[in-house]
Amino acid sequence: MSVAKIRLEHVRKEFEVRGDNGGAARRFTALDDVSLDVQPGEFLALVGPSGCGKSTLLDLLGGLATPSSGRILLDGRPITGPARDRGVVFQQYALFPWRTALQNVAFGLEVAGVGTAERHDRARHYLDLVNLAAFANRYPHELSGGMKQRVAIARSLAYDPDVLLMDEPFAALDAQTREQLQTELLRIWRTTGKTIVFITHGIDEAVVLGQRVAVMTARPGRIKQVITIPEALRSDSEDVRALPLFGEVRHEVWTLLREEVLKTQAAQSGPVHGVAASGASRQEAAHV
Repeated sequence: MSVAKIRLEHVRKEFEVRGDNGGAARRFTALDDVSLDVQPGEFLALVGPSGCGKSTLLDLLGGLATPSSGRILLDGRPITGPARDRGVVFQQYALFPWRTALQNVAFGLEVAGVGTAERHDRARHYLDLVNLAAFANRYPHELSGGMKQRVAIARSLAYDPDVLLMDEPFAALDAQTREQLQTELLRIWRTTGKTIVFITHGIDEAVVLGQRVAVMTARPGRIKQVITIPEALRSDSEDVRALPLFGEVRHEVWTLLREEVLKTQAAQSGPVHGVAASGASRQEAAHV
């Protein structure tokens, strides 16, 4: 049996938050007893209600935060901080506006001390991988949202990380661009063989992209169930969304998720204001 690429063992994450109306600080549990294995080269999609700890989990995987208890292993070794073996792609592109697409992709290699010729060659290779070779000398303001996100993906791939961590990278894009980038990401994944952990609010997106879909509970976040996507939905030559099986799997994921969304709404301002409050709470809980 192969060793898991990523292993989460009983991970718990707590934060200290201000008390209500100036009261004493209290402990806030974002994640509780999260255990999960991700295999080498696997594409794992992660879904859950707003505020359930998805982004906190990604921060832990990226080494941007540490668990309050439990541990996270990468190739059998504890994650102790950020490193170049993990690339992160966020919803915000975070491109340098004064750098061209090529220069943005090459930035991490420049920081790592890679020579000019080599880093530009590698940056061109990854721009070509995301089908942006013709836009290497364009600045971010000259690129569409989808192109900017492709540059961000190329930048994360340029220093050849083992794992790609993606936090709702397509959420701000229109539906057509999002579907196009989903197809591109699957092509890149098949080409590179990277291990990918992909957070999304979109059930369709999770089923289209993931080999498995992990559904999280309402806060504190736990892994409620992991669903294996049937091989018949892994086609790279047809629109799997049109298959009856896609609707069945989507319904299975939504049924699990809906229970947790209702719990989240019930825990907010009550049945009258619960739905409206859930939108506001997403900003309040954006760090979790």
